[in-house]
Amino acid sequence: MRYFFSLVFLVVLAAGCKEKRLSPAQLENKLMITMNNYLEKNGNANVKFTVKSVVFYPEKDFYLCEFRVNMQGNTIDTIGTMTATISKDFNTVKRRQ
Repeated sequence: MRYFFSLVFLVVLAAGCKEKRLSPAQLENKLMITMNNYLEKNGNANVKFTVKSVVFYPEKDFYLCEFRVNMQGNTIDTIGTMTATISKDFNTVKRRQ
C-alpha cells in the first residue's frame, strides 16, 4: 500500500510540474505586461509608458517582439514602435530599438 501511495504521489507531482502552454492571447498579454514592467522600471520617471499591442515571433530561446507604445509626459504624447527580445521565461528583456 505504501508503494501505491508513493506512485500516486510521483504521478501527481509530475503532472503538476508539467510546463503549461499559454494560448496565443495569453502569450500576447504576458509579453505586453513584461514589456510594460520593463519600461516602468528602466524608463524615464517623467514619462508614462502604456504598451498598446505586440507582434511577436517565437525563436528557440526567446521571442522577437515589436511593440506599439504610448508615451505620455509633460511635453510629449505620442505612440511609437519599440522592438525587443524577451526570454521564454519572461525574465530578460533586451531592447533592440
